[in-house]
Amino acid sequence: MTAPELLAAAPPRADWLTPAPDGRLTAYAPARSGGIVRWTESPAGRDDWTAPELLLPDARMLPYLCVARGATGFADVFGLRRTADDPHAPVEVVYASQYQAGRPMTGWHSIGNPHGKDAEKASAIGAPVAVVDGGDALHVFVRNAMGGVSTRRRDPRGVWGKWTSLPCKRVREGLSAVVTRSGRIELFMPADKGVYVWRQDTPGGALDRAPNLVFIARPQTASGTETHEGRITHYWRDEQSGEIVAYRLAEAGAPDVAPAPLGGHSGSGPLALGRCLVDGYDCTVLAQRERAGTLALTAYPTELESAGAWWADTLQSCEGTPALALDRDGRLVVAAIDRDGRMNVARQRTDQQGMVLEHWIRL
Repeated sequence: MTAPELLAAAPPRADWLTPAPDGRLTAYAPARSGGIVRWTESPAGRDDWTAPELLLPDARMLPYLCVARGATGFADVFGLRRTADDPHAPVEVVYASQYQAGRPMTGWHSIGNPHGKDAEKASAIGAPVAVVDGGDALHVFVRNAMGGVSTRRRDPRGVWGKWTSLPCKRVREGLSAVVTRSGRIELFMPADKGVYVWRQDTPGGALDRAPNLVFIARPQTASGTETHEGRITHYWRDEQSGEIVAYRLAEAGAPDVAPAPLGGHSGSGPLALGRCLVDGYDCTVLAQRERAGTLALTAYPTELESAGAWWADTLQSCEGTPALALDRDGRLVVAAIDRDGRMNVARQRTDQQGMVLEHWIRL
């Protein structure tokens, strides 16, 4: 039996499975008891993982985390914590850092909230999203109590700046921030009447506002990934139909196009996204939680959404958002938290045609 404090809550985001500089994968999930549950691949790799570890237990932590990893390979794990034991107490954004795979983490550090000591507003902020740009600066974004977005930046020396606001309104929960391999950030913010997009023109540069998008995305369904050098594809669920769509910002001078439909009506929440070789072709893999509580996958040639997406239910139990990552051999690894709060992983098979998984392993 697994100790209750080692059981994971449903991950709200797909960034919880990440590779370390030595190639080993590490999984972080919010602990049901408060804190972080962590699994780490052993140096031997393959199907050998450490036992789950409870890190930084704190009953005031909310069941949420996001992971930011820069070029150095260090991981910063962000969460939300009540400032008192009262369930109605204001929340603050906190983070802890891990500098080497499998090693201890620092303690929780608070960076406050955009509203300072205004308890009522501080209780109404959204969940943080954090990314590291090409200048090794870490950016945290959070929906504030007024329906806008506030951000705070840590420079490469580790010095935090002040909270600032991006001019926008009626933003919905579920921000998505993506960094290209060159280190350029693109921030996707679904709102009641469209989507705000802020982006860096150059890695490490200032965030500038792009033209608003007229499409309506369901809250907490947005995600994105780089699908060509410097080009990001954003995914979300259509407000009316719940169908997954894919969209890339138009190049300068090029006409805008409608989002490409990819099915997936039976799922919920954001997608986990990955890229790997399937039958020798560069493919984008999508994973979602079905409303029935299982995990479904599809894959198609990267940026060729016209090929269609044929979803296959793996029947593997999945609570919250699944995760995808490449292992040291370039094979895709799929991870899901099951109903019992344990992690399950499966790897891509390369000896069969199509996107096929090996057997699932329950850790």
